[in-house]
Amino acid sequence: MRILVLASRRIASRQSGYDLRVAHLCAHLPGESHLVVIPLEEETDGPVGIAVDPLFASIEVLAAFPPGRERPRRYLRASNDHYMQLSRPGRFAEARDRLREIVAEKEITHVVVFGVALAELAVTLEGVTTVLDVCDSGVLTAERALSGSAHPSRGLQLWKDRLALRRKRATEGSLPDRFDVVVTISEPDTRAIERLHGSRGVVRTIPNGVDDAFLTPLPEPGARHGVVFWGNLGFAPNRDALWFFLNEIWEPHLRDAGVELCVVGPNAPSWLAQLAEHEPLIVLTGYVEDLRTAVAPYPVMINPMRTGSGLKNKVLEAFGMGVVVVSTRLGVEALPEVRDGVSLMTAEGPGAFADAIRTVLKDPELADELRAGAHRLVEEHYRWDAVGRRWADLVTASPRHAGR
Repeated sequence: MRILVLASRRIASRQSGYDLRVAHLCAHLPGESHLVVIPLEEETDGPVGIAVDPLFASIEVLAAFPPGRERPRRYLRASNDHYMQLSRPGRFAEARDRLREIVAEKEITHVVVFGVALAELAVTLEGVTTVLDVCDSGVLTAERALSGSAHPSRGLQLWKDRLALRRKRATEGSLPDRFDVVVTISEPDTRAIERLHGSRGVVRTIPNGVDDAFLTPLPEPGARHGVVFWGNLGFAPNRDALWFFLNEIWEPHLRDAGVELCVVGPNAPSWLAQLAEHEPLIVLTGYVEDLRTAVAPYPVMINPMRTGSGLKNKVLEAFGMGVVVVSTRLGVEALPEVRDGVSLMTAEGPGAFADAIRTVLKDPELADELRAGAHRLVEEHYRWDAVGRRWADLVTASPRHAGR
Protein backbone atom coordinates (compact mmCIF):
# COMPACT_ATOMS: atom_id res chain seq x y z
CA MET A 1 0.00 0.00 0.00
CA ARG A 2 1.37 3.40 -1.05
CA ILE A 3 -0.45 6.40 0.35
CA LEU A 4 -0.41 10.02 -0.77
CA VAL A 5 -1.40 12.41 2.03
CA LEU A 6 -2.63 15.91 1.14
CA ALA A 7 -2.51 18.64 3.79
CA SER A 8 -3.40 22.32 3.53
CA ARG A 9 -0.63 23.63 5.80
CA ARG A 10 2.80 22.75 7.09
CA ILE A 11 2.41 20.24 9.93
CA ALA A 12 4.46 21.67 12.78
CA SER A 13 2.47 23.27 15.61
CA ARG A 14 1.29 21.55 18.77
CA GLN A 15 -1.11 24.47 19.19
CA SER A 16 -2.99 23.47 16.02
CA GLY A 17 -5.68 20.83 16.27
CA TYR A 18 -5.32 20.25 12.51
CA ASP A 19 -1.58 19.62 12.79
CA LEU A 20 -1.97 17.27 15.74
CA ARG A 21 -4.68 15.24 14.02
CA VAL A 22 -2.78 14.92 10.75
CA ALA A 23 0.43 13.89 12.49
CA HIS A 24 -1.11 11.33 14.81
CA LEU A 25 -3.37 9.73 12.21
CA CYS A 26 -0.56 9.55 9.66
CA ALA A 27 1.66 7.88 12.25
CA HIS A 28 -0.73 4.92 12.12
CA LEU A 29 -1.09 4.61 8.35
CA PRO A 30 0.09 1.26 7.01
CA GLY A 31 2.54 0.88 4.17
CA GLU A 32 4.52 3.72 2.61
CA SER A 33 3.24 7.29 2.92
CA HIS A 34 4.16 10.45 1.02
CA LEU A 35 3.09 13.93 2.13
CA VAL A 36 2.25 16.82 -0.18
CA VAL A 37 1.48 20.17 1.44
CA ILE A 38 -0.61 22.64 -0.56
CA PRO A 39 -0.80 25.76 1.64
CA LEU A 40 -3.98 27.79 1.36
CA GLU A 41 -2.06 30.95 2.24
CA GLU A 42 1.52 32.13 2.46
CA GLU A 43 3.19 30.57 5.50
CA THR A 44 6.08 31.83 7.59
CA ASP A 45 8.44 29.60 9.50
CA GLY A 46 7.43 29.19 13.11
CA PRO A 47 8.31 26.94 16.03
CA VAL A 48 8.42 23.26 15.10
CA GLY A 49 6.81 21.20 17.83
CA ILE A 50 5.87 18.20 15.70
CA ALA A 51 8.51 16.16 13.85
CA VAL A 52 6.79 14.65 10.80
CA ASP A 53 9.84 13.72 8.73
CA PRO A 54 10.01 10.18 10.20
CA LEU A 55 6.37 9.57 9.24
CA PHE A 56 6.79 9.93 5.47
CA ALA A 57 8.99 8.49 2.75
CA SER A 58 8.92 11.92 1.08
CA ILE A 59 7.57 15.41 1.77
CA GLU A 60 6.89 18.00 -0.92
CA VAL A 61 5.52 21.50 -0.44
CA LEU A 62 3.80 23.06 -3.44
CA ALA A 63 3.54 26.80 -3.98
CA ALA A 64 1.05 28.53 -1.70
CA PHE A 65 -2.47 28.39 -3.07
CA PRO A 66 -3.86 30.75 -4.08
CA PRO A 67 -1.32 33.50 -4.73
CA GLY A 68 -2.24 36.33 -7.09
CA ARG A 69 -5.55 37.80 -8.19
CA GLU A 70 -8.76 35.79 -7.96
CA ARG A 71 -11.12 35.33 -10.90
CA PRO A 72 -14.57 36.95 -10.46
CA ARG A 73 -16.28 33.75 -11.69
CA ARG A 74 -15.98 32.36 -8.18
CA TYR A 75 -18.83 34.63 -7.08
CA LEU A 76 -21.25 32.82 -9.40
CA ARG A 77 -20.73 29.37 -7.91
CA ALA A 78 -23.58 27.42 -6.31
CA SER A 79 -21.23 25.30 -4.19
CA ASN A 80 -17.58 25.10 -3.19
CA ASP A 81 -16.99 21.95 -5.24
CA HIS A 82 -14.79 23.80 -7.75
CA TYR A 83 -13.81 26.95 -5.86
CA MET A 84 -10.06 26.58 -6.43
CA GLN A 85 -10.50 25.89 -10.12
CA LEU A 86 -12.90 28.79 -10.62
CA SER A 87 -10.86 31.32 -8.68
CA ARG A 88 -7.39 30.44 -10.00
CA PRO A 89 -7.59 27.98 -12.88
CA GLY A 90 -3.91 28.22 -13.77
CA ARG A 91 -2.69 27.49 -10.27
CA PHE A 92 -5.24 24.71 -9.92
CA ALA A 93 -4.01 23.04 -13.11
CA GLU A 94 -0.39 23.20 -11.92
CA ALA A 95 -1.23 21.55 -8.60
CA ARG A 96 -3.47 18.93 -10.23
CA ASP A 97 -0.82 17.97 -12.80
CA ARG A 98 1.90 17.68 -10.16
CA LEU A 99 -0.30 15.44 -8.03
CA ARG A 100 -1.00 13.22 -11.03
CA GLU A 101 2.75 12.95 -11.63
CA ILE A 102 3.33 11.93 -8.03
CA VAL A 103 0.59 9.30 -8.19
CA ALA A 104 2.26 7.78 -11.24
CA GLU A 105 5.86 8.11 -10.00
CA LYS A 106 5.19 6.66 -6.53
CA GLU A 107 2.61 4.09 -7.72
CA ILE A 108 0.11 5.50 -5.24
CA THR A 109 -2.82 3.26 -4.29
CA HIS A 110 -4.59 5.48 -1.73
CA VAL A 111 -5.03 9.24 -1.39
CA VAL A 112 -5.84 10.61 2.06
CA VAL A 113 -6.84 14.28 2.13
CA PHE A 114 -7.24 16.29 5.31
CA GLY A 115 -9.87 19.00 4.99
CA VAL A 116 -12.60 19.84 2.49
CA ALA A 117 -10.55 22.68 0.99
CA LEU A 118 -8.36 20.24 -0.98
CA ALA A 119 -11.16 17.85 -1.90
CA GLU A 120 -11.53 19.12 -5.46
CA LEU A 121 -7.88 18.34 -6.18
CA ALA A 122 -8.11 14.85 -4.71
CA VAL A 123 -11.09 13.83 -6.84
CA THR A 124 -9.12 14.53 -10.04
CA LEU A 125 -6.75 11.65 -9.25
CA GLU A 126 -7.80 8.48 -11.04
CA GLY A 127 -7.25 4.82 -10.23
CA VAL A 128 -6.78 5.35 -6.48
CA THR A 129 -8.87 4.87 -3.35
CA THR A 130 -9.77 8.27 -1.92
CA VAL A 131 -10.23 8.97 1.78
CA LEU A 132 -11.39 12.39 3.01
CA ASP A 133 -11.06 13.45 6.63
CA VAL A 134 -13.48 16.37 6.92
CA CYS A 135 -12.63 16.74 10.61
CA ASP A 136 -15.25 19.36 11.66
CA SER A 137 -18.35 19.95 9.57
CA GLY A 138 -18.15 23.51 8.26
CA VAL A 139 -21.92 23.49 7.87
CA LEU A 140 -22.53 22.64 11.52
CA THR A 141 -20.05 25.31 12.62
CA ALA A 142 -21.64 27.95 10.37
CA GLU A 143 -25.20 27.07 11.41
CA ARG A 144 -24.30 27.47 15.06
CA ALA A 145 -22.45 30.72 14.45
CA LEU A 146 -25.53 32.18 12.76
CA SER A 147 -27.88 31.09 15.53
CA GLY A 148 -25.81 31.29 18.70
CA SER A 149 -22.90 33.72 18.41
CA ALA A 150 -22.56 36.53 20.93
CA HIS A 151 -21.85 38.84 17.99
CA PRO A 152 -24.19 37.73 15.17
CA SER A 153 -23.65 39.14 11.70
CA ARG A 154 -26.09 41.71 10.32
CA GLY A 155 -26.99 43.42 7.07
CA LEU A 156 -24.75 42.65 4.11
CA GLN A 157 -22.49 40.41 6.21
CA LEU A 158 -25.48 38.31 7.24
CA TRP A 159 -26.43 37.88 3.58
CA LYS A 160 -22.85 36.83 2.78
CA ASP A 161 -22.78 34.37 5.67
CA ARG A 162 -26.06 32.79 4.57
CA LEU A 163 -24.80 32.46 1.00
CA ALA A 164 -21.57 30.88 2.25
CA LEU A 165 -23.60 28.43 4.33
CA ARG A 166 -25.71 27.48 1.32
CA ARG A 167 -22.56 26.69 -0.66
CA LYS A 168 -21.09 24.67 2.19
CA ARG A 169 -24.28 22.64 2.45
CA ALA A 170 -24.16 21.78 -1.24
CA THR A 171 -20.53 20.71 -1.04
CA GLU A 172 -20.67 18.69 2.18
CA GLY A 173 -23.81 16.91 1.05
CA SER A 174 -22.01 15.67 -2.07
CA LEU A 175 -18.86 14.38 -0.35
CA PRO A 176 -20.00 10.77 0.22
CA ASP A 177 -20.62 10.46 -3.53
CA ARG A 178 -17.23 11.90 -4.47
CA PHE A 179 -14.99 9.94 -2.08
CA ASP A 180 -14.63 6.27 -1.27
CA VAL A 181 -14.41 6.96 2.47
CA VAL A 182 -15.52 10.11 4.34
CA VAL A 183 -14.56 10.63 7.97
CA THR A 184 -15.36 13.24 10.61
CA ILE A 185 -14.11 13.84 14.13
CA SER A 186 -17.42 13.37 15.99
CA GLU A 187 -20.86 11.86 15.70
CA PRO A 188 -22.60 15.28 15.50
CA ASP A 189 -20.36 16.19 12.55
CA THR A 190 -21.04 12.82 10.94
CA ARG A 191 -24.79 13.24 11.35
CA ALA A 192 -24.63 16.74 9.86
CA ILE A 193 -23.07 15.48 6.62
CA GLU A 194 -25.35 12.46 6.42
CA ARG A 195 -28.35 14.77 6.88
CA LEU A 196 -27.18 16.85 3.94
CA HIS A 197 -26.51 13.76 1.82
CA GLY A 198 -29.84 12.17 2.69
CA SER A 199 -28.42 8.76 3.67
CA ARG A 200 -27.24 7.19 6.89
CA GLY A 201 -24.12 5.08 7.28
CA VAL A 202 -22.13 6.84 4.53
CA VAL A 203 -19.79 8.76 6.87
CA ARG A 204 -17.55 7.31 9.57
CA THR A 205 -16.34 8.84 12.83
CA ILE A 206 -12.73 8.82 14.02
CA PRO A 207 -12.20 11.02 17.10
CA ASN A 208 -9.00 12.66 18.20
CA GLY A 209 -6.84 11.07 20.83
CA VAL A 210 -4.71 12.59 23.54
CA ASP A 211 -0.94 12.68 23.48
CA ASP A 212 0.78 10.34 25.94
CA ALA A 213 2.49 13.38 27.44
CA PHE A 214 -0.85 14.20 29.04
CA LEU A 215 -1.39 10.69 30.40
CA THR A 216 1.13 10.55 33.20
CA PRO A 217 -0.10 9.62 36.70
CA LEU A 218 -2.40 12.24 38.13
CA PRO A 219 -0.50 15.16 39.64
CA GLU A 220 -1.59 17.06 42.71
CA PRO A 221 -4.58 19.33 41.95
CA GLY A 222 -4.02 23.01 41.35
CA ALA A 223 -4.27 25.15 44.46
CA ARG A 224 -5.22 28.57 43.07
CA HIS A 225 -8.73 29.90 43.55
CA GLY A 226 -9.32 30.13 39.85
CA VAL A 227 -10.04 28.59 36.48
CA VAL A 228 -8.10 28.25 33.24
CA PHE A 229 -9.00 28.25 29.55
CA TRP A 230 -6.66 27.39 26.70
CA GLY A 231 -6.74 27.32 22.92
CA ASN A 232 -6.12 29.43 19.84
CA LEU A 233 -7.92 32.70 20.55
CA GLY A 234 -7.99 33.50 16.85
CA PHE A 235 -10.61 30.73 16.53
CA ALA A 236 -14.04 32.39 16.56
CA PRO A 237 -15.83 29.80 18.77
CA ASN A 238 -13.08 30.20 21.40
CA ARG A 239 -13.45 33.98 21.36
CA ASP A 240 -17.22 33.67 21.64
CA ALA A 241 -16.88 31.25 24.57
CA LEU A 242 -14.59 33.62 26.46
CA TRP A 243 -16.82 36.62 25.80
CA PHE A 244 -19.80 34.67 27.13
CA PHE A 245 -17.89 33.49 30.19
CA LEU A 246 -16.48 36.88 31.11
CA ASN A 247 -19.59 38.96 30.52
CA GLU A 248 -22.36 36.60 31.61
CA ILE A 249 -20.71 34.25 34.12
CA TRP A 250 -17.52 35.67 35.63
CA GLU A 251 -18.42 39.37 35.94
CA PRO A 252 -21.86 38.94 37.59
CA HIS A 253 -21.23 35.71 39.53
CA LEU A 254 -17.53 35.04 40.20
CA ARG A 255 -15.53 38.27 40.14
CA ASP A 256 -16.56 39.45 43.59
CA ALA A 257 -15.69 36.00 44.96
CA GLY A 258 -12.12 36.50 43.77
CA VAL A 259 -12.13 33.70 41.20
CA GLU A 260 -9.12 34.11 38.94
CA LEU A 261 -9.12 33.44 35.19
CA CYS A 262 -5.98 32.38 33.33
CA VAL A 263 -6.21 32.34 29.52
CA VAL A 264 -3.50 30.41 27.67
CA GLY A 265 -3.03 30.69 23.92
CA PRO A 266 -2.05 32.98 21.07
CA ASN A 267 -4.02 35.67 19.22
CA ALA A 268 -5.94 37.22 22.10
CA PRO A 269 -8.54 39.71 20.81
CA SER A 270 -7.96 43.37 21.66
CA TRP A 271 -10.96 43.56 24.00
CA LEU A 272 -9.56 40.71 26.10
CA ALA A 273 -6.06 42.18 26.21
CA GLN A 274 -7.45 45.55 27.31
CA LEU A 275 -9.54 43.91 30.03
CA ALA A 276 -6.56 41.97 31.36
CA GLU A 277 -4.49 45.16 31.59
CA HIS A 278 -6.88 46.62 34.16
CA GLU A 279 -8.16 43.47 35.89
CA PRO A 280 -5.71 41.78 38.30
CA LEU A 281 -7.82 38.61 38.44
CA ILE A 282 -7.31 37.94 34.70
CA VAL A 283 -3.99 36.64 33.36
CA LEU A 284 -3.11 36.23 29.67
CA THR A 285 -0.05 34.06 29.02
CA GLY A 286 -0.06 34.08 25.22
CA TYR A 287 1.56 31.11 23.49
CA VAL A 288 3.39 28.72 25.83
CA GLU A 289 5.72 25.85 25.00
CA ASP A 290 4.80 23.84 28.10
CA LEU A 291 1.03 23.68 28.55
CA ARG A 292 1.22 21.35 31.54
CA THR A 293 3.27 23.79 33.58
CA ALA A 294 1.11 26.77 32.59
CA VAL A 295 -2.20 25.21 33.66
CA ALA A 296 -1.02 23.15 36.65
CA PRO A 297 -1.80 25.85 39.27
CA TYR A 298 -5.51 25.85 38.36
CA PRO A 299 -7.94 23.16 39.54
CA VAL A 300 -10.68 23.86 36.96
CA MET A 301 -10.70 24.20 33.17
CA ILE A 302 -13.71 26.01 31.72
CA ASN A 303 -15.18 25.00 28.37
CA PRO A 304 -18.15 27.37 27.89
CA MET A 305 -18.56 26.65 24.17
CA ARG A 306 -21.77 27.85 22.50
CA THR A 307 -20.74 27.65 18.84
CA GLY A 308 -18.42 25.52 16.73
CA SER A 309 -18.38 21.79 16.19
CA GLY A 310 -15.93 18.92 16.36
CA LEU A 311 -14.02 17.58 19.34
CA LYS A 312 -12.37 19.94 21.80
CA ASN A 313 -8.78 18.75 22.30
CA LYS A 314 -8.53 20.91 25.40
CA VAL A 315 -11.07 18.69 27.16
CA LEU A 316 -9.07 15.51 26.54
CA GLU A 317 -5.89 17.29 27.60
CA ALA A 318 -7.53 18.47 30.82
CA PHE A 319 -8.78 14.95 31.53
CA GLY A 320 -5.25 13.62 31.12
CA MET A 321 -3.66 16.34 33.27
CA GLY A 322 -6.13 16.02 36.12
CA VAL A 323 -7.79 19.42 35.69
CA VAL A 324 -11.53 19.25 36.38
CA VAL A 325 -13.63 20.32 33.39
CA VAL A 326 -16.75 22.47 33.70
CA SER A 327 -18.42 22.61 30.29
CA THR A 328 -21.57 23.33 28.38
CA ARG A 329 -23.12 20.19 26.89
CA LEU A 330 -22.25 21.40 23.40
CA GLY A 331 -18.61 21.63 24.45
CA VAL A 332 -18.45 17.87 25.09
CA GLU A 333 -21.03 16.60 22.60
CA ALA A 334 -18.27 14.77 20.71
CA LEU A 335 -17.43 12.65 23.77
CA PRO A 336 -20.33 10.23 24.26
CA GLU A 337 -18.63 8.47 27.19
CA VAL A 338 -18.57 11.51 29.50
CA ARG A 339 -20.98 11.57 32.42
CA ASP A 340 -22.01 14.66 34.35
CA GLY A 341 -20.85 14.37 37.94
CA VAL A 342 -18.60 11.40 37.12
CA SER A 343 -15.95 12.65 34.70
CA LEU A 344 -16.82 16.37 34.56
CA MET A 345 -19.48 18.94 35.41
CA THR A 346 -21.85 20.19 32.73
CA ALA A 347 -24.01 23.27 33.07
CA GLU A 348 -26.26 25.41 30.90
CA GLY A 349 -26.89 29.06 31.63
CA PRO A 350 -24.68 31.59 33.43
CA GLY A 351 -25.92 30.93 36.96
CA ALA A 352 -25.65 27.15 36.71
CA PHE A 353 -22.20 27.38 35.15
CA ALA A 354 -20.96 29.62 37.96
CA ASP A 355 -22.51 27.29 40.57
CA ALA A 356 -20.67 24.31 39.06
CA ILE A 357 -17.35 26.16 39.29
CA ARG A 358 -17.97 27.20 42.90
CA THR A 359 -18.94 23.64 43.81
CA VAL A 360 -15.72 22.16 42.46
CA LEU A 361 -13.55 24.86 44.04
CA LYS A 362 -15.16 24.31 47.45
CA ASP A 363 -15.31 20.49 47.43
CA PRO A 364 -11.87 18.82 47.11
CA GLU A 365 -13.34 15.33 47.47
CA LEU A 366 -15.70 15.87 44.54
CA ALA A 367 -12.86 17.35 42.52
CA ASP A 368 -10.72 14.27 43.16
CA GLU A 369 -13.55 11.96 42.09
CA LEU A 370 -14.03 13.92 38.86
CA ARG A 371 -10.29 13.94 38.16
CA ALA A 372 -10.06 10.18 38.59
CA GLY A 373 -13.15 9.50 36.48
CA ALA A 374 -11.95 11.71 33.65
CA HIS A 375 -8.48 10.18 33.69
CA ARG A 376 -9.93 6.66 33.46
CA LEU A 377 -12.14 7.70 30.56
CA VAL A 378 -9.34 9.12 28.47
CA GLU A 379 -7.09 6.13 29.22
CA GLU A 380 -9.80 3.69 28.12
CA HIS A 381 -11.13 5.44 25.03
CA TYR A 382 -8.88 8.21 23.73
CA ARG A 383 -5.28 7.04 23.59
CA TRP A 384 -3.87 7.70 20.13
CA ASP A 385 -2.81 4.05 19.77
CA ALA A 386 -6.42 2.89 20.03
CA VAL A 387 -7.76 5.67 17.81
CA GLY A 388 -4.98 5.04 15.29
CA ARG A 389 -5.83 1.37 14.95
CA ARG A 390 -9.44 2.21 14.11
CA TRP A 391 -8.22 4.74 11.54
CA ALA A 392 -5.81 2.27 9.92
CA ASP A 393 -8.53 -0.38 9.71
CA LEU A 394 -10.83 2.11 8.02
CA VAL A 395 -8.26 3.17 5.43
CA THR A 396 -7.32 -0.41 4.55
CA ALA A 397 -10.88 -1.80 4.48
CA SER A 398 -12.55 -2.33 1.11
CA PRO A 399 -14.30 0.96 0.26
CA ARG A 400 -17.69 1.37 -1.36
CA HIS A 401 -16.40 2.38 -4.79
CA ALA A 402 -12.62 2.24 -4.90
CA GLY A 403 -10.42 3.40 -7.73
CA ARG A 404 -12.93 5.59 -9.50
